[in-house]
Formats: sequence, C-alpha cells, structure tokens
Amino acid sequence: MPVLARLLGAVEPRTARAPGQAAGFVLWPLAVLVVAQRLWWSLSEPFPPARFRVLYQASFTFLNPDTAAGAGAGVPPLSPGAALLTAPLAVLTPDPARWGWHVLGIATLLGAWALLLHLLDVSVRSWLAPLLLLGMFLSGPVTYTVLTDDLGAFVLLALVAWLHLSVRRHEIAAALALGAVLALMPVFAPLLAVPVLQRRGAQALTAAAVAALAGAVVWARTGEVGVSALDHAAPAPRSIFAAAAYLHLPPAVAAAAAVVIAAAVGAALVLLHRRRADERLHTLTAAGVLLLGCCLLAPAAGAPYSIVLLPLIASVVLPGSAVRTWPAWVAVYALGTDENWSSPHLLGLGTHLEALRPTAGWLLLLATACAVLATQTRHARTPAASSGTEKFPAPPPLTDR
Repeated sequence: MPVLARLLGAVEPRTARAPGQAAGFVLWPLAVLVVAQRLWWSLSEPFPPARFRVLYQASFTFLNPDTAAGAGAGVPPLSPGAALLTAPLAVLTPDPARWGWHVLGIATLLGAWALLLHLLDVSVRSWLAPLLLLGMFLSGPVTYTVLTDDLGAFVLLALVAWLHLSVRRHEIAAALALGAVLALMPVFAPLLAVPVLQRRGAQALTAAAVAALAGAVVWARTGEVGVSALDHAAPAPRSIFAAAAYLHLPPAVAAAAAVVIAAAVGAALVLLHRRRADERLHTLTAAGVLLLGCCLLAPAAGAPYSIVLLPLIASVVLPGSAVRTWPAWVAVYALGTDENWSSPHLLGLGTHLEALRPTAGWLLLLATACAVLATQTRHARTPAASSGTEKFPAPPPLTDR
C-alpha cells in the first residue's frame, strides 16, 4: 500500500512546521473550492446571461455595421476597447462563443491574480497567495464578472499589467497597457495623472494616443462609442450623484459633494507627491485614489466598478500602505461584498443600506486613505527635513510569511 502510505504521510500534523505552512494548508483548499464553486455556479445557467447577449450583439454590429443597423437599438454602446475586444465573438455562433468567452474570462482573472502576486513580490508558495485568490473570488465584483461574463476581468488585467510594467520601468509596454485601460474605460482618464506626477510624460502621451486611436477606429466603424466596458445598465448607479438623487438631495448638494471628493483626491495626490514614497507603493496608492474618485464621480458608476480597487486593497501587504487600518477594511466590506442587508422587519433601513453601501464604502476608503497619508506626512516631518522629500523605507521582499 505505498500510495496509501504516501497519502497518510502527507496529512500528518508535522508537515506544517511553521504557522505560514499551516495557513497555506488551510487557505489553499478553501481558495480552490471557492473558485470551483463560482465556476460551477456560472455553468448552472443553461442560457447565456443577458450581459453576454449584449456583448455578442455589439460584436455582430461591429462586424456588420451596415446589415446590423438598428439591431442594437436601446443597447448602451461599448467603450472603444470593449468594442475591439469583443469584435471576434460574432465569428462564432452564440453557444461556442459563450463558452470560449467564459473560459477566456476565467483565465484572465487568474492571470490578473498571478501578475498581482508578482507586483507585490509575493511567492505563490506564501500563504498570502491563496488568501488573495480566496478574497478575490469571494468578492462581489469578481463574482458578478464570473456569473455575467462581463468585461471586468479584462479591465483588471490591463490595470494590473500597467502597474506592474510601470513599476518595473518598461515605459513603452506600460504606456500600451495604460492605453488599453483607458480604451476599455475612458472614464478612468484621470489615471494619466500618475505618470505625469512621476515625470513620465511620454508614457502619458503614448497611452492617451493609444486610447484615442482605438476610439477613432470604433467611431469610424460604428459611428458611436461608449465610456465604460463594465455593465452599468443592470446594476443601479452608485456614484455620489446617484446617491444624492436617491436621498432626494438638491443638485447643489451633490455638486458640493463632488467638489469635496475631487479636492480630497487632489490632496491625497499632493501628499503622495511630497512624501516621495517608494515607487511601487506610490503607484498603487495614487492609482487607487484616482480610481476611487472615478467611481464616486462617474455618473454611471456601478458596484462592478469596485473590481479595479483590488490592487489598492492588496497593497495592504506593503509597509506604509494606506489600507493598513481597520476603517479601510470596513470600507472594503461595504464596497466588495454582495451580502444582502434587506430585512422584512426593517424594510426601509435594509433598502437604504443596500442602495448606499457601495457608495459609502468608496467614500470611507477615500477618507481613510487621505487621513493615513496626512498622518504619515505629519509624522515624517522633522526640523532637519524641510525639503519635503522624505522617503518611505523600501519594503523587504515578501517571501513565505
């Protein structure tokens, strides 16, 4: 019975010789089973989800702009990057196209996870690797992407690729990746401020040119372009303007709140620029703050937009991260879960919680990031340090913790 002996040897308690190994033994099975459950859940529906039908129709319209005129009436136009990405779908019939697209989406999510590990210098042997995988597939935005075949996985991969390439100083590749992000999500154009603040004007210009070229190609082909690759038709908008309308607040109050949010984003960027943080943490935090501002200020922003905040949330493993505090994780729970707080006994309160939860999470995470950055800057000031160019200590590589 050599096979049985090996199996018994693999599960004996002494195989976990350190807390990190024990955590890995706990987290890997949980992560794999959660991923498998999400896949099983997504395959249980015999008919294509509504979002995929929209993508397939957009692909057919893109490939046949003359014969398909009017066929996509009432469907919001896709962003330039989304239109180009989904264009090959209609080459296949709907059923094979759906399964191929679904497999590609899952592979893209796993690729984004692996690239994010590399960006954070986390080994796949570390217990942090399954923890990140488990957190991703338990989150509401990733679950929504898996179940609806939405484009969130591709937006996330393009974003992580840009962050990774920018930190590694691959300027041309980073510019192309940022251009892909902007082509997929033109509402994320404020991300161009990150390379500008880092004095990489060529990267910003190239990325803007790539996004503009994609928009020109799609406009010439179809005569219309959208501003988002994510599904903003099914979920209700969650921006600060949508929250103000839900609460029946005057437009002036919504405008004032938007000004305050924009000022908070600007203040956070100034604090980051003055601190001259290490490049990886600076890029992750600056991009995360700008994306929070986009989520709050883009009128059509919905809960699926939270998928782009995963790199900022994962930066908790880095010393000096703005999310290493408990209010940040209250915000992460609010914006990242799909748990239902509706109650027949507290119907009004539960309805309000469900309607305002993502918006409140974005607001709280932005406020927490600003507060942490302000506190770090105040503590870093010394009589001898008047130039404002203090640096965070470079974090050590994350090995098997």
